[in-house]
Amino acid sequence: MRHVWRNAVIDLGPAIGLLAVGLLELPGSGLGPEAAQQHLFAVLVSTLALAVRRRHPLAVALAVAVTVMATSLGAEPPDEVAVLLAVIVSVFSAAAYLPALATAGAAAANAAALTVSIVTDTTDTDAASVGTGMILFVALPAAVGAAYRRRRLATQSLEARAEELQRQAGEAVAMERRRIARELHDLVAHSVSVIAVQAEAGKQVLGAGGPTTADGAFTAIADASRSALVELARLLRILREDEVGTAAEPVSPQPGMSDLDALLTRIGAAGLDARLKVEGEAQPLAQGVSLCAYRVIQESLTNALKHSAAEHADVILRYGADVLDLEVRAADDGSTPSPSGGTGRGLIGMWERVALCGGSLTLDVSDGFAVRARLPLTREPAL
Repeated sequence: MRHVWRNAVIDLGPAIGLLAVGLLELPGSGLGPEAAQQHLFAVLVSTLALAVRRRHPLAVALAVAVTVMATSLGAEPPDEVAVLLAVIVSVFSAAAYLPALATAGAAAANAAALTVSIVTDTTDTDAASVGTGMILFVALPAAVGAAYRRRRLATQSLEARAEELQRQAGEAVAMERRRIARELHDLVAHSVSVIAVQAEAGKQVLGAGGPTTADGAFTAIADASRSALVELARLLRILREDEVGTAAEPVSPQPGMSDLDALLTRIGAAGLDARLKVEGEAQPLAQGVSLCAYRVIQESLTNALKHSAAEHADVILRYGADVLDLEVRAADDGSTPSPSGGTGRGLIGMWERVALCGGSLTLDVSDGFAVRARLPLTREPAL
């Protein structure tokens, strides 16, 4: 609403003000009936046209120029202050809202009209008067309007750039939220799955009267719990960095393929015997590729542990010249599969990670559970 009122004042203010000035001129002008009609016509056309000067600046400037010329060629040319002020406003508006070529045309039309007006005025027809009129009523308003146009366009460009930066910042925040959500899902799903499986195993062992055997299950629960707490603390410290305005405390690096043995050990302790097989000559991996491969293996093994009855899983790494093919396969052992109950976010996260690395991922559940991914070794993912 404030914007509407502001535009109304800018558009109608000069038009109504100059109309009032023109009408006040009429009673004391001493003009005859014909000249008074000319005066009224010129005032009405030239001032009311200013109400649309921002939407139609060229048309308004030409209308004012034609009005000035027609009035000057009348039987008794009046000296209209309101019309002359309308020339200034129309030329300024043309320069402020039109490109240079159109502005030149509007200025030339008004300059010609003013020249005719000055020449037809028998009281002042010298060249100095013409030059002064061109400067005051055409050149100066055009220069001011052009400067205003440059500033307005620069401001609009900065505003558009700011909006684009804000949009990019919003996309970056959304991407970071998705990344954090994937990290939280990976670490929590894995650790909580281990805790759940080991707690169930410990309960069964205790029920069977074997507290000594249950000690290993509870140890695995404690290790998984501590690991989850460490990872959660790391992510929360990162999230709090901007909130408190100070640098976050040093954190442990994100996991990678160097942590694969520890992952397989934890999975084995949870009840899924995971065996690693490496084909080809192992190559050093970029940090993003290493994290992606680790998370794919972790999520695959966690899904096999949670949603299948498999007792064994194979993790196969095949190093090529420029790609890493990895496969996680949990064979169907003939047992009744566990109910799934998954949300699918883990699989979506795997596909997103692999896509960011420029790779591909396939899922095969025709014979047990198998995940296959191909990761290029020469591209750093945007994680």
